[in-house]
Amino acid sequence: MNMKIIAAIFVALTIIFAGLFIGFYAVDSSTIAHKNTQIKNSEEAYDNQKASSVLEAAYAHWNNITIENLSLVSAGYTNNATLNWVGGPLTGTYSGISQINATWTKFFALWSAVWFYATAPPTVDVHGNSSVVTSANQFVLTSFADPKEVQYLNVSYTLDFMFMHGKWLIDHEIWHITGAGAISYTAAHVDQLRSDAALEAAFSHWNDITIENSSLLAPQYASNATLHWIGGPLTGTYSGVSSITATWNKFFTLWSAVWFYAEMPPAVNVHGNYANVTSMNQFILTPFNNQSQVEYLNISYTLDMAFSNNSWHIYNEIWHITGSGYISFAQEFVEYNEINALSLQHWNQIAIENLTLIMGEYDNNATLHWIGGPLNGIYNGYAAINSTWNKFFTAWQAVWFYASTGTTNNPLIAINGNTATVTASFTQFIVQNATTHYFQYINTTYSITYYNSGFNMHTGENNYKIVNETFHIIGSGNITKLE
Repeated sequence: MNMKIIAAIFVALTIIFAGLFIGFYAVDSSTIAHKNTQIKNSEEAYDNQKASSVLEAAYAHWNNITIENLSLVSAGYTNNATLNWVGGPLTGTYSGISQINATWTKFFALWSAVWFYATAPPTVDVHGNSSVVTSANQFVLTSFADPKEVQYLNVSYTLDFMFMHGKWLIDHEIWHITGAGAISYTAAHVDQLRSDAALEAAFSHWNDITIENSSLLAPQYASNATLHWIGGPLTGTYSGVSSITATWNKFFTLWSAVWFYAEMPPAVNVHGNYANVTSMNQFILTPFNNQSQVEYLNISYTLDMAFSNNSWHIYNEIWHITGSGYISFAQEFVEYNEINALSLQHWNQIAIENLTLIMGEYDNNATLHWIGGPLNGIYNGYAAINSTWNKFFTAWQAVWFYASTGTTNNPLIAINGNTATVTASFTQFIVQNATTHYFQYINTTYSITYYNSGFNMHTGENNYKIVNETFHIIGSGNITKLE
């Protein structure tokens, strides 16, 4: 055969076989790629199926909690599961089915009904035979204690699942309470809340009286409010906010400071939009005219209030003074009595001629001004005064005295800081002459100045001493007739 023909046939056959091979190879490559895509899609579908199964198990768990079925809840755990409860009275870590069951039993005992929803779609993360579900759930509940009240629990939820025995079981659970409260209240609860608000409004009113702030008091009244004031200089009925505010301003001008307390818990009665508060209050006060003096007012208090604009407003108020008086006297009042007693004591000790007691009343640097009679002179210091009184007592066998107590001649007492002065416009001493035994009289005007050198811890009194004294004889003579 011609060699050229043979070569041509060989080339042709080679080309044909190469084409067939390439064709077969192309078919196999596309088939493999297609199969790989099918496998990948199959795996994704399987993972999605797993995620769907896990999410279904999570929702089943939450649903079993809401229907409060312990046996169904318990069946959703592995034997060694752990429950971490965060927040509320059940806070703790519970390991094993027994402890977990006991915890859910306590939870179910609190609530008569439970509902739930996820505030956003839960997230599911699957890794082979394990999976994690996280969700923000809100449980809506009614308690056995008050079935008409609706409450909520916001729970941040985490569930770790294991695929065992052909199903997804919880291996670890976190129930984290992030918020709780009431969604709706019972009628009784609403009444109690309103009662509490009415009592709070009453205490706020009394507190604003004590801080003497009429601008805070005014908004607490309804526009047509009435104040009934019974007892004291402000007795009367005052209608309208402006009249009531003016009355309080008059009250505030009397007192430099005010405190109050309720003698017992006030009584509050609420009927719909109306409330009545009654209380026995005591107000402790210091007057402007003597701020170191403390007084009290006992008040039988009544407040009638109406609920409007989301708050309580007073439409009727009764301030009934049932008692008043002094808790403590002013320092000046106490010192007045003390100085008065000291001056009378001084004159009495002159009358009993007790030199030791008399000299105990003087300051070491005191001065005695003696005007008239044989002892006329000025005597400075303890020794000179002691000698003068000794001479006076030597002259008389007996001494009596009295100070005029007429309305115009009472001894006058003036206190200025640590200094106090007693002035008697007429003091009479009745004396019996030691030599003649005649009875005589000595009329004097008397002045004593005391100085307070400090509080005496032993006697509980101020340490007043005489620093200046004037014994001014304005008349004397024999008593010729005693009746």
